[in-house]
Amino acid sequence: MNKDEYKKKLDALGLDKSRYCVISGGTMLLYGLKEATEDVDIKIRPDYFEELKTRFKFKKSPKYSYLWELDDETEVAVLDYSDSDVVMVDGYPAESLELQLKWMLEHNRPKDQKKIEVIRRYLNSRS
Repeated sequence: MNKDEYKKKLDALGLDKSRYCVISGGTMLLYGLKEATEDVDIKIRPDYFEELKTRFKFKKSPKYSYLWELDDETEVAVLDYSDSDVVMVDGYPAESLELQLKWMLEHNRPKDQKKIEVIRRYLNSRS
């Protein structure tokens, strides 16, 4: 989905923008560092997850212990995070690129190698 479709999907979820943040490819999409992404990845704190379980039916993801699937296009990471790691990008809360880069480097997945270079170039151009 492109950036506009991504934002429409986020809006359709009706989430409190002060209680979640976009992560992964969505962060890069919002920054304009990629043209499209296949899914919506967000991070929420455990207390908000408990509230959302009354509105949504989540399915446990086999990928990571903290990951849940909301639907075929939406994955939810249930983890604590610091508000200082979240920036508003195009009106949506997104995890900082610095934190995204750190995560990608720690996990060093082959599929992230090109993304790592894109983020590094972008961050270096801002310095």
